[in-house]
Amino acid sequence: MDTTRHRLTGVALITGSASGIGRAVAHGFVADGCTRLILADINEAGLAAVAEELQAMGPEIRTCTVVCDTSNEADVQRMVDRGVEAFGAIHYAVNNAGVTNKPRAPTHELELDAFDRVQNINLRGVWLCERAELRQMLKQQPDIVLRSGPPQRGSIINISSIFGRVAHFSASAYCATKSGILGLSRSDACAYGREGIRVNSVCPGWIRTPLVDYGIKMGTYDENVVRRIPMERWGDPEDIADAVTFLASTRASFITGEEIVVDGGSIVQSVS
Repeated sequence: MDTTRHRLTGVALITGSASGIGRAVAHGFVADGCTRLILADINEAGLAAVAEELQAMGPEIRTCTVVCDTSNEADVQRMVDRGVEAFGAIHYAVNNAGVTNKPRAPTHELELDAFDRVQNINLRGVWLCERAELRQMLKQQPDIVLRSGPPQRGSIINISSIFGRVAHFSASAYCATKSGILGLSRSDACAYGREGIRVNSVCPGWIRTPLVDYGIKMGTYDENVVRRIPMERWGDPEDIADAVTFLASTRASFITGEEIVVDGGSIVQSVS
């Protein structure tokens, strides 16, 4: 089998790429052959560190870093414009930037500004990014060659959560945004499939990231949650990266409107 045709040879854009899942996704793209990456985050120092890590993986690796607040329309458009100016196109887009519910509280205790913050970043931000990415991809000639069928223009992967599929009593705003991402992804998969653009979602479960470590330290998360995961381990950011790069690749060329749950079996296990 010719495995070279599944290599990620286009241009990748990854939001929230300064740490955690976004950082792992960027490394995953490079490992799978991608040499041109647009890295976006609000953390400028983190972006610079990740760009340095990637460039150390080979002299052919080129990065474009953009400090971007994904809830801001102008920032998002500047991110896409900067990336296209650097590399000429965007073939893979991973909309990963997001925040959790702060404070964690049931709906009747949650203040409007806390609700708006998580909505603006997690849902509005993904929508703004996807809209800008779609507008760019629609300008591009289809050039992702498939095993059969016409070439495609691009692949968009939106990062949702298991809490887009299940609930948590103190995270109604967060759950609403992650459910919204799934609805957005399905709708746009239907709208743009004929244009050669695929849109899918990945739903991470309990992934051990710096954000989760901080949450454990602050008492937001329970260190022992791992005992409730059927595989009895924390997920690694690389587990999410593997799902993302699969969906971006031509191995997934007939997959759109889907959501891959990467959670060690958490949401399929009933509570006893």
